[in-house]
Parts: sequence; structure tokens; C-alpha cells
Amino acid sequence: MKRFLPYLKYFRPVRWHFAGGVLAALIYALASGLGLPLVTKEVFPIIFKSEKSLGNEALQYEKWRAAELGEPFQEKLVSSFTTDEMPSEKVSAYQRRMTNWLGEMEHSRLVLLSCLWLPLVFFLRALGGYFNTYLLNYCGYRVVEGIRDQVFFKMQSLPVSFFQKHQSGDLLARLTGDAELLRQTVTKVSGDLVKQPAQLIFALGFLIYVSVVEEGSFIAFISLLSIPLCVFPIRIVGRRLAKRARVLQNVAGDLSGQVAESLQAPMEIRAYNLQENVIGKFRRQVKDLIRYSMKVIKYRQVISPAVELVAAFGLSLALYLGSQRSMSLEAFMAIGMALYMSYEPIKKLGAVHSLMKQGEAALDRIEEVLHAEGELAEPLAPKTPKEFSSEIRFEKVSFAYGEEGGETTLKEISTVISPGECVALIGSSGAGKSTFANLIPRFYDVSDGSLKVSGQDVREWSKNELRDRIALVSQTPILFSGTIRENIRLGKPGATDEEVEEAAKKAFAHDFILKQENGYDTQVAEKGTKVSGGQRQRIAIARAFLKDAPILILDEATAALDNEAEARIQEALAKLIQNRTTIIIAHRLSTTKIAGRILEFDRGEIISERAEA
Repeated sequence: MKRFLPYLKYFRPVRWHFAGGVLAALIYALASGLGLPLVTKEVFPIIFKSEKSLGNEALQYEKWRAAELGEPFQEKLVSSFTTDEMPSEKVSAYQRRMTNWLGEMEHSRLVLLSCLWLPLVFFLRALGGYFNTYLLNYCGYRVVEGIRDQVFFKMQSLPVSFFQKHQSGDLLARLTGDAELLRQTVTKVSGDLVKQPAQLIFALGFLIYVSVVEEGSFIAFISLLSIPLCVFPIRIVGRRLAKRARVLQNVAGDLSGQVAESLQAPMEIRAYNLQENVIGKFRRQVKDLIRYSMKVIKYRQVISPAVELVAAFGLSLALYLGSQRSMSLEAFMAIGMALYMSYEPIKKLGAVHSLMKQGEAALDRIEEVLHAEGELAEPLAPKTPKEFSSEIRFEKVSFAYGEEGGETTLKEISTVISPGECVALIGSSGAGKSTFANLIPRFYDVSDGSLKVSGQDVREWSKNELRDRIALVSQTPILFSGTIRENIRLGKPGATDEEVEEAAKKAFAHDFILKQENGYDTQVAEKGTKVSGGQRQRIAIARAFLKDAPILILDEATAALDNEAEARIQEALAKLIQNRTTIIIAHRLSTTKIAGRILEFDRGEIISERAEA
């Protein structure tokens, strides 16, 4: 339970709803633990005319006479029949018939009122159960909303390296599936940890009362000693369930990751005829999911029969001991109902215990994100140069991905890129070009050495202020769900429509945008699949034009363009890079023509440096 305490803070905005749910739980518990046993003890004997409830006819008549008719009425009734009008024996027989009739009439009214107690108790029980479930589920959804918001917020602050270590589908499963399981756990726990113990307390209170006032009933109270025995199967099953639940959540995350991976690469799968391999892997993971799901179900469902078996022995013991002490059937029925209401909370708390183990497994996966170290922490006192200069200086910079001791990607790089200079990075794949560029906007932190922008180490910059001064066009640019206009405007959120269109013209995107069904208001699908690769890249370039940042990073920005479009983009880029510090990651020689200097990388080192002719 301690694992969940830090997350109870999310109940604060809905504390009154939570209080209402707790009050409803107490009403439910009162109606169940005390109301139903009382109905069994007090109401049923009246309905079925037990000797205890009715007594003999004379006693009933005397009660009726004293309470309803009063003494003068009977005297008048008897005196009205004189011996002249009716013999005394007939008067006595008439009085007996009158007494029986009046007693039956009073009993019918009493039975009617007694029968109404049963629906009243069940009405209160249903009302309490409904509002308890409704209000606490509302609170649960607010809790999961807060947790998801915290997890998503944390994801946005995590370094790029974190996402390279985890599948996107697995992270999505943590944000949705694990958070939903945690909601169910918090809702169920917060409800039943009030409702069930309260019901148990009311039922035990009734048992103690009956044991004290009812002769021969105390011995049946001993049967409650079987309740502690219910704890042992719950604890044993709980430990085994926890292990299976953790594996189940991991398998579910892997399955989500595999599905997301296959959905992101439909063309590659078909191009290489990987359908059978993908389907086979999917089916194996589904079988693993089913296997561990059944293990979890097996251990969760074994708790209820185990508690019921112990309860049956407890009731049998109560029955035997009661018969030895000549306990009446009415007393045993009341005690049996109270015993049942005592065992029922134990059974449900056992189910809560098993759900908590699953919730802990989900919480482990969520906390892996929440507690992930932000490798790129903001400086305690961010600094901003008074006068910005777009100079970039590498001073013996080394970098390695992953844990300490990982393979070094950059080795003691030292170079200076002057303000307004355009530098092209060339070399084979894996030589370190992209890593070199990604260190500038501080997507990663250098392992050794110092990287300075405008004479200030990037680790002293506020990340937002540093990145506001950098525009990036990647090799595979992403278009977000929305219109083309909205995607271009990401470069400058407050830009006017005219500014957006001017940026598109500079990127040679304006003409093809106007040919779309709704022009700039055309909706683009996930990853920009409604436009071609070259068109998507030109929209991204238009975004960079609009941002108008002093530092520009182009990562194979013309890779998806045809020769004609590339020539036009090269012309536009030649204007864009004027008075801007530009870094171009290039494989095509044509891309390097606009660069003033070329740095050639190999195995993490700059092996040559030359000016472009």
C-alpha cells in the first residue's frame, strides 16, 4: 500500500467527490454488515409467526388492548353483553374470537411494515454501492489523468537517448495500458479499503451484541477464529501473482512495441516479403500474453474459493456448536448472516490484494519513466550572452552513447565555426557527422571537453533559449497532424498567413501546396503521408525559413528531392545561409557546393579540413 501513497495527492482536486464516495461506502457497509443481519434476526420471525415474536394469543391481546384500545374500551365491550342478552359462556367465546380477530389484524399490519424493511435495507445498500462506485471511479479517472499528464510531461523532458533505448510502442503501453491498470487499482483500493473493513466491523459488532444478549449464542462466536486463516492463502498467492503480473506487463509492452514497429514500416515489410515473419512474431507474442494472462487469472481467482472454503468450515463449526447449546433456528440464521457478512469483506479484500500486485507491476513500469534521470538538466542559473554571436566552438569534445565505457563516437574534436560560415560535414555512415551536429542544440551532452555557442558552454544555456536560435531540417522530417499551414507555422507560432506563404515560396513549396485540395488548409495524415517525400521535405525547409534562426542545421535536407527540385532548393538555401552559421550534413557532392568549408569525418575524428573551391 505504501507504493501508492505518493499518488493519493491526485485526489486533492476531487477530495469532496472522494469524501462522498467514502460516505456512500459507509452507508453500504452499514446496510450490509448490520442491516441484513438485523432483518434476519428481528423481521423474519415476525413474518413467519414464530413463538418468540408473537407469544400466545392472550399476551398479544393484552398488548393490543393496552397500546391501541385502552382499558375503558374492553370494559365497555364486555359490559355491553349482559347475562340477559347473552350467556356468560357465550360472552367468553365472543371475547376470544374478538381477540383472535384483532390480533390477526394487528399482525397483518405488523407483517406489512416488517416486509418493507427488507427493500429499505437493500435500497440503502444499492444506493451506497452505486454512489461509492460512481464517485470513486470519477476520482480514479482524475487520478489517471494526473499520472498520464506527469508521465507525458516527463517524456518531453527526457533526452533523445532515452527514446533510443525504448520502443515507442512500449512507451505508449506504459502511458495508456499501465496507467489504466493503475487507475483500476487506485479506484478499487480506495473504495474497498473503506467499504469492506467497515462492513466487517459492523458485522462483528452485531455478532458481539447477539453473543452477549442471546443465551447459547456466544459459543458460535468462536467460529470467527477461522477468519485469520484466510490471510495465509491471500499472502501466498499474492507473492506469486506479483511475479507473473510484472512479466505480463512487460510482455504487453513488447507486443505494443512490435505492433507499432510493423505499422510504421508497411512498405519495407512488403518490399522484403516479411509478412510471414512479422505475423509469426506477433502470434508468438500473443501466445505469451495469453499464457501469462492466464497465470495471473489463475492466481487471482484462487483467492475467492480459498476464502469461501475457510468460511464454509467456519459456518459448519458455528452450526455444530450452536446445536450443542440448543440454539434456536432464528438465532442461528442471524449469526449465519453476520458470519457471511464477515467473510465476504475478507474475500473481496483478497481480490483487492491481488489487484494491488498487478498495480505495483504497472507502477514499476510507469516509475521507470518518472524516475528516469534527465541527462540534460537545466542549469541552476541559466546564462544568456548580452550580445549573441553565432560562433560555434568545439574544444577537445568527446562523446560516447550509452553507459560509461560505451563506444566513443567522437574523439577530442576541436574546431571553430565562425559566425555566418557554412560548413559541410562529409564521411561514411557512422563516422560521427550527425552526432557532431546533434550536440549543438544539446540533444546530448558532451562526455569530455567543451562545446560553446556565442562563447558560452551549451550546458550553461537555457535549453529553450539555445534551441530558439537554431533551426533544424532533418533527413526524414516529420509533419504533425494538422494542416500544412499549421505545420509551417511551427517555425514561428505567431506568424501571419502572409509570412507562412512567403516562407513556402522561398522553399519552392507554394505551388504544389496550392494544387492540394484545400491549399494551405489541407490536412496532412500521420507522418505526412498525404504528400510525397520531397514535398514533405520542402514543407520542413519552409518551416526553417520561417523560424529565421541565426544557426541552421541541414541533415541531408535535399536527399528526397529530384534534380530539378534540388537545384531550386540549392538556390533558395544559398540565400537562406547568408549571414547565418550553417552546418550541412551531406552525402551528395552537389550539397556541398554552397559550403565554404568541408570537414571530413572518419571513426569519430576529423581527418581532413578544406575550403570548398
